[in-house]
Parts: sequence; C-alpha cells; structure tokens
Amino acid sequence: MKTVDKAFRVLDQFSAERREAGLSELSRLAGLDKAATRRLLVALSKHGFIEQSAETRKYRLGQGFLRLARIREATVPMAQAAQAVVDWLTDEVNETVHASVPAGLSMSTIAFRLPRRGNVINIVPSEAIPFHATAAGLAFLAFATAETQARVLAQKRDMTATQTLIARADIEAKLAETKTAGFARTRNSMEDGVASVAMPFFFDSEDPAGAISIALPDAKLSDARCGKLIPVLKDAVDRLESTLTGQVH
Repeated sequence: MKTVDKAFRVLDQFSAERREAGLSELSRLAGLDKAATRRLLVALSKHGFIEQSAETRKYRLGQGFLRLARIREATVPMAQAAQAVVDWLTDEVNETVHASVPAGLSMSTIAFRLPRRGNVINIVPSEAIPFHATAAGLAFLAFATAETQARVLAQKRDMTATQTLIARADIEAKLAETKTAGFARTRNSMEDGVASVAMPFFFDSEDPAGAISIALPDAKLSDARCGKLIPVLKDAVDRLESTLTGQVH
C-alpha cells in the first residue's frame, strides 16, 4: 500500500501549470529519492499512466487515465448530469457555477460554466480545489463523516488568500456553522476578490458525492444577494440528486 501512496504522490505533481516534469523535479516535489521515483515512473509507464516525451525527455500523464475515466463516467454518468445542472444554474443566477467532487487530497472540478457577460470569476478546471480554502471544500467536509473530516484535517494546509482558514479550530468552527446553515459561504479565502456559496450533493455513500458552487466577485455577495442565491442553489442540488438517484425530491 505504501508503494501505491508513493505513486500517487508522484502523479499529484502534475497540473495544468506543470504538464511535464523531469526525474529530479518529480523526485524533489514528491519528497522521494531518485531511485524510488524512477521505479515508480517505470511501473506507471508500463501501464500507460505515464509517458516520456521523445523531444524533452520529461515525463507527463499518459493515456491510461482516459480509459478509466470513460469507464467511470459510463458506470456513474456524474459529469454529464452535473454539466446539465451547472448550465441551468448559470442561466438562473448569471454567475460562474462549478460542480466538484473529492479527489484524494483536494476536490476536482467535473463541470463548470461562465455567464455570458464581463467581470466574472474564471475557473481553471484542472486546478486542485483545497478543502479548507473553498466553499465547495467546506460544504463537502461539513456534511462528511467524522472519519473523512479527521483524514482531511490531518493534512498540511496552505494560505492561498488573505482570509484562508488555517487553524484546525477555526476550520472546525466554520464546518459547524456551515452544517447548521446548510451551505458554505466564503470570501477572499481561495483568491482575493472572490466570494462563493456552495452546497453538497449526495449519491450513494455517507459522505457527499461533491458540491455545487456559485462564485462571484466579492463585492457582489451581500447578505441580500446570498439570500436570493441559496434557494436556487438548493434547487440545483435537488435536480442533480434526482438525476443521479432516479428519485424526485
């Protein structure tokens, strides 16, 4: 199991900003020695999850993930269902909307859409969504099991904006507030100038399956505006859960 954990530590170093990396860089970022990193890369390459550029000799993610992603979506067509709901919600609120699901040490975007106007919050779909710094992550954690909360809160946390919660006690207080309210609300926590509201959605486990978020410029999220967004956000969650479960709320 430790080998699997180390392999994912290597894979987690790739991102939209770091699409390729050399052996030394991957070894340093993953906190592993070069010999161990090379063995992991060889094994991952064998199964198509890592490939080496013939031009740069650097490593990048391979095509093996595509087959598994297609199988996952065919088994549980969550991305397709989420995109339909995200499209509907974006039209309703005229703000940026995204749906995300837990993916190891962070959350990952599975659907998003920007409104058709200027001054909107942009979304980088490949960007990791920290649990502690985002409305989506806090909404997920607030309704997750105690075991999941403990696992996530044991992770190292980084300051990403001026209002990011770092201390465990502060995060736990925010989670309690979120669970009571039924939604998470953040301001300048992931990125300065950005505010968000989010609600979790459930499918077939005790933990939430993910969260739906509305992101907008910080100055626009007044209490009155938030009060208007929450009922529509709740409607979006109900729509997605109904699609996934086949049950009408």
